[in-house]
Amino acid sequence: MRLKSFVLVFLAFTFAGLLNFSIVETSWLAEENVRAAKYPFVWEMTGVYTLLLLVPLLVLVATRYPVRRGKVASRLLLHAAVFVFYAVSHTLLMWGSRELIYHLLGWGTYDYGDMRYRFFMEGQKQFIVYLGIYFLIRFINYARANRERDANAARLERELTEARLAALKMQLQPHFLFNALHMISSHIEDDPKVAGAMVQHLSSFLRATLRSSAAQEVPLREEMDFLASYVEIMKARFEERLSVVVSMTAETGDTLVPISFCSPWSRTRSRTRCATTPGGRRSASWHCATATACASLSRITVPGSSTGLLLPVKGSGCRTPWPGCSTSTVRGSGSIL
Repeated sequence: MRLKSFVLVFLAFTFAGLLNFSIVETSWLAEENVRAAKYPFVWEMTGVYTLLLLVPLLVLVATRYPVRRGKVASRLLLHAAVFVFYAVSHTLLMWGSRELIYHLLGWGTYDYGDMRYRFFMEGQKQFIVYLGIYFLIRFINYARANRERDANAARLERELTEARLAALKMQLQPHFLFNALHMISSHIEDDPKVAGAMVQHLSSFLRATLRSSAAQEVPLREEMDFLASYVEIMKARFEERLSVVVSMTAETGDTLVPISFCSPWSRTRSRTRCATTPGGRRSASWHCATATACASLSRITVPGSSTGLLLPVKGSGCRTPWPGCSTSTVRGSGSIL
């Protein structure tokens, strides 16, 4: 990663040197200056490459010692000292590298002019470069800090959600298992066939639980299949007295939802009582909707029941739409749903 960054910076500085050389050369052509192009090429390329040698120092100072409220005076003095060092060093490096290249190529002696004015002339350009590098580094660090802050916030939110889901599953599974075993034990002596069917459905349900134990989100289709295992256990108990119809579109089935999203044993429950239908059957409806998913047990009937059916309801997101139904909510200590 560092090598890639260095190569990109090197190419950027090379491009800047070639661009400056092109500006000087075209300016000479416009002025009908007949001097060889090799000279401005060496000047501009040594200028950018000697600057590249000093860039790590400038980046370090801009990163570690930004001008901040409460430290304005001390930091400005520090940056002023670093700028003077950078400007003098850069000017001397350009002069020395050009002298060396001229000597090696046999071009004679490089004339840099009166150094008293040269330092001041180069310093004006170097001041602009110093400010540009400083503000570029501060912008990059600010953007990086924002990305890290957003990533940390998203990570913490995800971990909190996962922790809540894990706690919910740890609380729901023993509670359901206790109830299921209690129902099975109540049928062992008087109806062993029903008890055996309930054991088989419970086994299927627990296998599905183990398969999805590590997941935090599942497709709604799988969640409804998971719910169907529970319904089968209830059917083994109520037999023909319980009928369930599930309506769900194909698009809705692919929507990711938290595991146990439509679980009938969620900690927020509603005991629903509905008016008696003309056939003497008790009817209830459960509808659970979110902004991205909508699945409904469109009709659940328990004939002859005087207490109704225990159904999960999530606040105002779930409702019993049929006239004549009354809902009283029994809440636990909270639920992620």
